[in-house]
Amino acid sequence: MRASPPASPPSRGRGSVIGEAADRAGSVLAGLLDAARLTGTVDPQLIDDGLDPILGAVSEAGLGAWLDTVRAYDDATYQHCLLVAGLAATFGIALGYGLRDREQVVRAALVHDVGKARIPLGILNKAGPLDPAERAVMRTHTTLGHALLIETGGFEDALLSVVRHHHELLDGTGYPDKLSGDEIPGIVRFITICDIYAALIERRPYREPLPTSEALGHLRAMGRKLDPTLVAAFERAVAEL
Repeated sequence: MRASPPASPPSRGRGSVIGEAADRAGSVLAGLLDAARLTGTVDPQLIDDGLDPILGAVSEAGLGAWLDTVRAYDDATYQHCLLVAGLAATFGIALGYGLRDREQVVRAALVHDVGKARIPLGILNKAGPLDPAERAVMRTHTTLGHALLIETGGFEDALLSVVRHHHELLDGTGYPDKLSGDEIPGIVRFITICDIYAALIERRPYREPLPTSEALGHLRAMGRKLDPTLVAAFERAVAEL
């Protein structure tokens, strides 16, 4: 399940800059998930090697060109994580984050789904929607990823929280721990929005990506499940696409 480079460069923006950055970040992500699958550990430095390509490419060529390029990846897990990373970089810029905070959210985006390395490939790479039993297995990626990072050691609490809790919702209906309200840290709320939006706009074998306006409508429709202030800020950050 190793990422492959996009089939062709995008026609918009600075395609070579974005393509090279996506390839570098994709290689980092491939190494991260391969190590998690084969050894049960991940190298924090390897994650950091993916930060500059993403932050630089999004700053120089823009989010739209990043999304166009990343959607050309065949593997759903790589495509999704790189989409979330590009969205996190853009959202961090829009919120006025300094470099250290932008690096933190992109780092969290890259590693948030590391637990999927321990999900059976038949479920992870299924061409169609998952059935209820398969969804239950897929949901374990949050606790599997958290346990993997704990076992590895050296990861800050904020990153551990993102990996375990990025599917929690403010009304307590998320998983795995049904956290609610102030129990959910700000960085988790931030990544959750990027994660949900990325899932809506990514290309799947059984459906086309949703357009920006429709995907943002889905976020708004979730109401108090998500942080409304952050949702409004995220909409401003991506509305020009």
